[in-house]
Amino acid sequence: MAPSSSSDLTEDKRALRREMGARRVALPEDERRACSEAASARLLALPELAAANGLTVAGYVAVKGEIDPAPALKALAARGATVALPRIGAESPLLRFARADAGPLVVGLFHLPEPSASAPEVALDALDVVIVPGLAFDDRGRRIGFGGGYYDGAFGNDVSGDRARGAVLIGCGYDFQVVAHCPSSVLDVPVDLVVTDARVLRPAREPQ
Repeated sequence: MAPSSSSDLTEDKRALRREMGARRVALPEDERRACSEAASARLLALPELAAANGLTVAGYVAVKGEIDPAPALKALAARGATVALPRIGAESPLLRFARADAGPLVVGLFHLPEPSASAPEVALDALDVVIVPGLAFDDRGRRIGFGGGYYDGAFGNDVSGDRARGAVLIGCGYDFQVVAHCPSSVLDVPVDLVVTDARVLRPAREPQ
């Protein structure tokens, strides 16, 4: 890719992050709560999560105005799922997950809430479903995160071109975060479906 194209891609991502970040934090609290409840209901209705007992599901702790999957995670735990939350490690892959039921959360790297160091780690290969936050998604499953590449590093493709981990990746966001096109590169890992407060998108994949 030519340097100018790479520069354009970077700036396009930054612009979309700024726009969506501002729209999220501007939402009134009651609207944010209603959207989170609606998105959680759609998550719980997915066939991928129907037989929750025995599943290992990773979610996230909502920050910076993110839509909150906590109602869905609580319901999944009550149905017998093992729920895990992100924890940033010092070694690759930097994104790790640990059990959510192992005590109160602590302030971790970047001042984000995460399971404590004593919470048992859940191996990436043990995850059945991962609910993925993002700043923008499109109907092809392309996603823009905060720019750290943590989810891409944890769930990226191996040398054969197949996803290194078999978990179903579910993007979760407000419906306004679904855009016509998310700028992306080959290093950006798409999600398998997108759930918002208003709909569920199941991207059709192009033949490899």
